Amino acid sequence: MTIFSLFLKSDFWDTRKRWLAAVCLTMPLLPGAVFAAGMTEVAETNVVRMTVHQGRLLQLDALPDSVLVADPEIASFELPSPGNLFIYARNVGTTTLYAMDESGNVIHAIRIVAEHDLKALSERMKREFPNADIQLEAGIPSGVIVRGSVDTPQDAKRVIDSVQAYIAASSSSSASGGGGGGGQGLPGSSESSGKVVNQLKIKTPSQINIRVRVVEVSRNLTHELGFNWEASLNRGSANFGLGTGTVGGFFDSSTGAFTGVEGSNFLGVNVGGGEGSLSGLLSAMNKQGMASVLAEPNLTAMSGETAAFAAGGEVPVVIITNNNVNIDYKSYGVILRMTPTLLSANRISLHIAPEVSELTSVGAVELEGGSTIPALTVRRADTTVELASGQSFALAGMLRSSNSQTVTGVPGLSSIPVIGRAFENELTSHEETELVIIATAYVVAPVNAGDLQVPGQGVKTLDAVMPSYGAVGYLY
Repeated sequence: MTIFSLFLKSDFWDTRKRWLAAVCLTMPLLPGAVFAAGMTEVAETNVVRMTVHQGRLLQLDALPDSVLVADPEIASFELPSPGNLFIYARNVGTTTLYAMDESGNVIHAIRIVAEHDLKALSERMKREFPNADIQLEAGIPSGVIVRGSVDTPQDAKRVIDSVQAYIAASSSSSASGGGGGGGQGLPGSSESSGKVVNQLKIKTPSQINIRVRVVEVSRNLTHELGFNWEASLNRGSANFGLGTGTVGGFFDSSTGAFTGVEGSNFLGVNVGGGEGSLSGLLSAMNKQGMASVLAEPNLTAMSGETAAFAAGGEVPVVIITNNNVNIDYKSYGVILRMTPTLLSANRISLHIAPEVSELTSVGAVELEGGSTIPALTVRRADTTVELASGQSFALAGMLRSSNSQTVTGVPGLSSIPVIGRAFENELTSHEETELVIIATAYVVAPVNAGDLQVPGQGVKTLDAVMPSYGAVGYLY
């Protein structure tokens, strides 16, 4: 190794050492490095838990010169005397309070947790709902989780409404606190209202069976036979009136009697003490040709859920958009949508929306090529009633009228020009029908498969109990 090569190597290492030293001297001058190296996080010294609108007096071991609250909307403070710190929970949430001396040293770092007074709320729930099993739990960030079981959906709604009212009252009323001894607050925000999580279970079975009968009654025949709906219902059958201010009626299928209440623009029912059944009356009218049963669906739905029924067909409708031909189908026939809600163990609120439609040539649209899109005549209603389990609600007053013209004549003579009309008979008839809908609601519960029996199950046939043909001692 030459002296020149040793000089180069030593010079290279000296240069590298000087460069590393310069970098090390420059790094402390960078702002980020200074901040990272000089930062010290203040650890929390205490945790104070309070309910909303509750105050707590703390005695400090050193005199604070200034107090800082991270979120003054959650907690406020006062320094009533040297060494005493009073904090007040204004709203639900979590914040931090720092107490510092004259030198700026942190004396205490207190985490304040403000919660709803669930103990007082639980006692209130026990007084209002003595038969219910309700548990309350604090939610995140400021809500309440409601667990347990109640008798009816109506009780569950009342429980949730009561909890929501309590939270709203706790959040709306907040007290203001002042900063003493040089204290200050940082701008912040807290939730003004908490969320109620409903996890209640219903003890009462919440399934409702709905039996509906849709009948079209001929008003022509009833008028010709002198049938009076009003007089019939006054004897215990049915009475349907039109116009505003009519009376609604309920039929109890268990007793066969009607009870009258105010309310429906479609149906007027005046009830008497008769033993007649509206369902039986319509069945008799159906046998006599005075009525036609369009549909008799039997549906079961959960409380608050919608059950639907459709019997009919679909008519294609051609839609042309930007030279694109699309076909849409429009349903027609008997369409029912019903939403039952269980109010109590034996009380049901029933929202029913029936619709009966049929194809007609009146108003039909003719397309190029000879095709025709028929029109629809629609009769629909939408109403909500309240009735007991086993009661029926009758809805009527949706009329349909049609005119027809029939020409008959003597064969041969009626076709003679000019004088042939003398041998013709022109008959114009006007037909008017009324739609009657009867809905009966029952509170039901599921049963085990062994408790159900199909028709004929368990019935022994004659062949099973008698001996075989040709047995000794038996005559056939």
